[in-house]
Amino acid sequence: MANVIHSAKSSGKWNDNDLIAYNITVTAVPSQQFFPQGTDVSLTATGLDPTLATAADYSDANISDSTYSFLRYLHDAITPRDGVAIRVSRVDEFTREVLVEVDFKQDVRGMLIAHSIPLLICDEIRKVAKINLCLRDFESKMILFLQMNKTPMGRSNVEARMIVGAIAAYQYNNNKRQKRDLHPLDAMTIPCITMVSARPTFYLVPVTKALNDAVISGQYPSDRTEVLKCEVASDYDGGMEAPEYRGVALQYYVAFKSLAKSHWEKFLS
Repeated sequence: MANVIHSAKSSGKWNDNDLIAYNITVTAVPSQQFFPQGTDVSLTATGLDPTLATAADYSDANISDSTYSFLRYLHDAITPRDGVAIRVSRVDEFTREVLVEVDFKQDVRGMLIAHSIPLLICDEIRKVAKINLCLRDFESKMILFLQMNKTPMGRSNVEARMIVGAIAAYQYNNNKRQKRDLHPLDAMTIPCITMVSARPTFYLVPVTKALNDAVISGQYPSDRTEVLKCEVASDYDGGMEAPEYRGVALQYYVAFKSLAKSHWEKFLS
């Protein structure tokens, strides 16, 4: 597409036009296609407190301390007050609490909040991808997973920011591989989640050498990149403040934990 304009910009300025400029599409798929192992799992069987999916809010007298903490972070994330910047910070805190609750971090991963990843784009080396939250492997220092958040009133394009963040993670991870005398990989699928207020969406972002080369040189790639996303299947209009939605969302998180690991293990080895 000769008429597409490519410019060096950090992730905060990316939008749908940039996805078009690099031949990237986002396709929504049902959970049974996105999660090969399914999502119908008992939260109790995974070690989670079942009241996470049933308690109305943190004032319930019959919940554990960890569930109280989870629901309090949730309440703060969805309560409109104190301005957009603080609301985003509270959504970040809540997403961290969710990942800790479902044991996304485990013992070999560091969780970084408000992290910047260097981005080489259009031959410009001074750009960055700003990530709300990411997991980083302690030993290799590679980025395993990205989380991008926004409030309902936020104007930024959270999907576009997340996708360029995955491209930056591909560049960063291959640099780390080369420093460890490992060959750079031609492809990595970066698992990601976006959270808008309290509604998570799950993504698999395939980044190839061809896409990365196009971003670095500011060219339109001939091959299309298809990003898959999966939204929580629910008739409820709100988010995790509703127990019926929250229970399903937590099942998706549990399923995504093993799915994400299956992808990041490929570029860690």
